[in-house]
Amino acid sequence: MKKLIRRAALILTFVMICCVSYGALGVSAAEDFNDMGNRAISDVNKIWTLQFKTPVDISSLNNNVTLQDLTDGSTVDVSISAGDNENLAKVNPPYGGYKMSHNYKLNISKNVKSKKGESLPKAAVLKFNLTSKDNNGYNASANVLVAQMIPSFKQITIFTNLPSASKYKIEGNKNFFDIGTTAVSIIGGSSVKVYFYDNRGNLLGDSTLDVNSTKNNINMNISLAN
Repeated sequence: MKKLIRRAALILTFVMICCVSYGALGVSAAEDFNDMGNRAISDVNKIWTLQFKTPVDISSLNNNVTLQDLTDGSTVDVSISAGDNENLAKVNPPYGGYKMSHNYKLNISKNVKSKKGESLPKAAVLKFNLTSKDNNGYNASANVLVAQMIPSFKQITIFTNLPSASKYKIEGNKNFFDIGTTAVSIIGGSSVKVYFYDNRGNLLGDSTLDVNSTKNNINMNISLAN
């Protein structure tokens, strides 16, 4: 039991550089690895930051973090560097950056160790693809109901095909809402920003919604967060 507790102490999360929120690593009981889902990013020089619960042995990452280009089947060279504190490590982009329209898979082996020699309980996998910030093919749709007596009261339901998006927020409303559910918000103007998040609170993108009148199936293009 003590051995299990020690192994579980080295827990990995992902910090999305240039985003304001931090995400805890998801655990899949049916797999022998932690599936961190899919990301759509626009920054060809994106730095992925690994956050551990305890100080990490940076040297153990050198041969245990690999990147695959799923589009052309190649293995991509990436370098590892220390983060801003002992619990952080950075996965730097390849020389020349990531390739637009390519899909990648980042693999973190469970052989990564803490400074005390503890290993990750499971390997971790993150998939991501590079696409344009604005012309990326991802969109959202919305149903808007404007109250007749008090037009500033809007009932909004959001849907989207953005990978990993599970929640949304409406500008001026601090609450999170599940994709596909209805939110009620007070909106004074004719349009409002809608922000899309994954289930760990990472901002994925945003869009502008016309709320001037009652409409269904309003199309919105999404601008990626990074």
